[in-house]
Parts: sequence; C-alpha cells; structure tokens
Amino acid sequence: MDYQIHFAPLQGLTDTPYRALHSKHFGGIDFYYTPFLRIERGDFRRRDLRELDDDALPNLVPQIIPANPDELRRLTEAVAERGYRRIDINMGCPFPPIMSHGRGCALLNNPDRLAQILGEAMTYADIDFSIKIRLGFTDAMQWRDSIEAINEARLVHVAAHARFGKQQYKGECDLEAFGQFVQACRHPTIYNGDLLTVADVERVVGQFAGIAGVMIGRGLIADPTLAARLRGRDIDRVEAFRLFHAELVRHHAERLSGNGQILGKLLPYWDYLFAEADRRLVKRIRKANTVEKYTSAVAELLNNLDGAND
Repeated sequence: MDYQIHFAPLQGLTDTPYRALHSKHFGGIDFYYTPFLRIERGDFRRRDLRELDDDALPNLVPQIIPANPDELRRLTEAVAERGYRRIDINMGCPFPPIMSHGRGCALLNNPDRLAQILGEAMTYADIDFSIKIRLGFTDAMQWRDSIEAINEARLVHVAAHARFGKQQYKGECDLEAFGQFVQACRHPTIYNGDLLTVADVERVVGQFAGIAGVMIGRGLIADPTLAARLRGRDIDRVEAFRLFHAELVRHHAERLSGNGQILGKLLPYWDYLFAEADRRLVKRIRKANTVEKYTSAVAELLNNLDGAND
C-alpha cells in the first residue's frame, strides 16, 4: 500500500482521549488532526489550546481556521509556541456559522483573501503547512479561481473534499471535478469525501492513481478498524471496539462529573457507529440516562453483533 491515511478531525468527537485510544487499539493512521483551533470573540478558545498541551501523539497535526492573515499569524504562533512544526489550514469547513465569518470554505469565495492567508503562512520558514479545502463555495469548479495561489504556496499537501461548500455533506461527490483538480494542483493531493468502507477507498485510490493519500472522517468514526483493515490487518471489529470503548468510558468517568457530562461525551459517536446493528438496541443506547444503563445497552448491542458473526 503506497498511499497515506489521514484521520479527518470532527468537532466534539476526535478529541485528545479519542485520538490516543484510537491509535492504541486500532492504528493504521499516518496523521491525526486536531479539530480546528479558532479565534472567537477576539481570543483563542482555551480548551482548543489545552488539547495541544495534553496530546502526546507524535503524528498529530494541529488544524487552524483563520479568516484573515492576522488570525493566521496569531494561531500559528500559538501552535508553534507548543513545539509543533506542522500545521493544517482549514479552508473547507462548510458550516454556515463558520462561513458567515469568512472562515473555512468561504475563503474559496474570496480568492484574494485566500491568497493573502497563504502568503502570510509562507513567511514561517520553519513551519510545514498543508491545507484542507473543498472544490468550491457555490460550485465544484470554483477552485480554479484559487489554484494559482495554492500552487505558488509551499505546502506539504492539499486535502480536497470533493464537494462544494453549499452542499455541506449532501449530494454526491464530484469525482470528475476532483480529477481535474488533481491534474491542476502541483502539490501532493489527498482525497476526502464519502469514504466509508474498504471498497470506497480502494475505488478512489484506483481511479486517481496520482493521489498521495486519503483523508477519512465519518468512515473512521463509524468503523474505527477501517484504517487497520486497509493496512491488511486481520482485526475483529467488535472485540477491538469493545476494548477501546471500555477504556474511553473509563477515561471520561474518571475525569467528568455526573451522568450528563459523561454521556454527553459518549452518545454523539452513536450517530455513526455500527450502522448494521439492530436499531432498537441503538435506540436503547441513545435513551440511556445513566452510565450504567448506557454500558449495559452497549454490551447487549456488541454481544448481539458477536452472535450475528458466529
């Protein structure tokens, strides 16, 4: 296998304990990313910076989401102060509250501002930058307005989600437009978008032989063993998840107070996990109002899946 696997960050899900435990129990990832660091009401979100202080993964890349060159500078210096020498710039977040402030995918609607941000990034000779983008803001060929600035920048890679911002996560990825982007981009290109299974990844890698790797987000939350299986490891998905999940529950139970806080960290993963499971059992998990009820319901679901695989 000659392509990299990048674990795309998801706000509220791929935090420090999740990344550490995923690496321990599943692995197969070349680079993990923090959910984006941003400036909010004129200052850093402190919990974002704490993530960088607490994380010990050697293959972690902090992601930042600037709206202008000044924010790029402030975010870069905050990250660099913590010893990091590789930073990813998010130019692809499609959520309206982010785009409304000129961040994320909105930069593809403002190629001059995008170029200014990249120009500021290039003043840091000791930092390796990459970017994560979409193919556009309003259509999948809008990247052409920014490709010159992207090509002129000194970038480790460009990860491109094969949708445009207005789609968010709806509709199909535009593989034809992505193929044209790959041809035009002078940097190593990483494919992102709707990679949920081994077959999905193999199809994309086969279709775009020149790409450097894939970036997977929701697919790895839904199946944390996906990268390991792409690496050729024979791994029992249910048993591996059972061990991983027990440690994740224990971590949050030791550090958080009360059922509400603990379940607030755990329940969101079940928007993605085990799509093939009995929906009644998933509903029991979602309705749990104590950690004891939650862990009991998860155990029943995993035992049910074990029985189905016998």
